[in-house]
Parts: sequence; C-alpha cells; structure tokens
Amino acid sequence: MREILDIPVGELMSKPVVTVKTETSIEALTEIMAAHDYNAFPVVNDVGVLQGLVTRLDLFKLYLLPYHRFIPALEATWVSSVGAIMSRGVVALYPVEPAIRAMALMVEHRIRTIPVVTDTTAGTVVVGIVTRRDLAAALKP
Repeated sequence: MREILDIPVGELMSKPVVTVKTETSIEALTEIMAAHDYNAFPVVNDVGVLQGLVTRLDLFKLYLLPYHRFIPALEATWVSSVGAIMSRGVVALYPVEPAIRAMALMVEHRIRTIPVVTDTTAGTVVVGIVTRRDLAAALKP
C-alpha cells in the first residue's frame, strides 16, 4: 500500500521565503522571478503579514495581453504593480499541519505552492512555503 509519512509541513517547507509587496512593480517581479526558480511568491505587507500570492501564471497572463486581438479590460493595460495581479484568497497552512493535508489542498485547488504561516499580534505572518517538490519527501517509497 502506498503511504504518506506523517510529517508536519513545517519540517518540509522551504525557508527563508522570497516575498514581494503589493507595491512591487511588474518589472521588479519579472526580475525576481528570473532570479529565483519558484512558481509563486507570497505577497506581504511591511511586517510580513500575508496579503496574497502571485504566480508565474499571473505574470504570463499580463505579458500576453498585447498579443490578444481584443483586450478584455482597458484597465488591464495599465497594471503596474503586484497588487493588481495577485490572488487574494490564499490557501495557507500552519507548520504543524500534516503533509497529507497540504497534498490534498494542492489537488483539490489545483495549486502548486502553499504559504506556511503563523499567527502574531500583527496578523498572519509568512514563515515558509511548501511546494509540490517539498511534499515529495513525504511519499513513502
């Protein structure tokens, strides 16, 4: 029988996390993505509180706009920062949650990356990130 080891995501997550802010420019995001081989970046405020998630796919969609015959929304051509293209309703996990939960969420929501967070007085702060590659370590051979 195939098994998933009972390992908390806190032991599998990647850290430190490369994050961006809502005001990060699209040009800066493009450079960050070129420098780091990650699929997604948590978007945080000045104290590290999770605001959203921006993915390579979000960036690809923006870059493809000039190649469409008809631009769906004129406002989309004026996008200048991460805040305009990020996803806000982000699936996140706490470090103590099991790897099987992370895998189930990735399959259910068709996502590749989940921020790992902890609660502080400032809010929900990003402490790590778990990817499909990280979770492969929880598969029992």
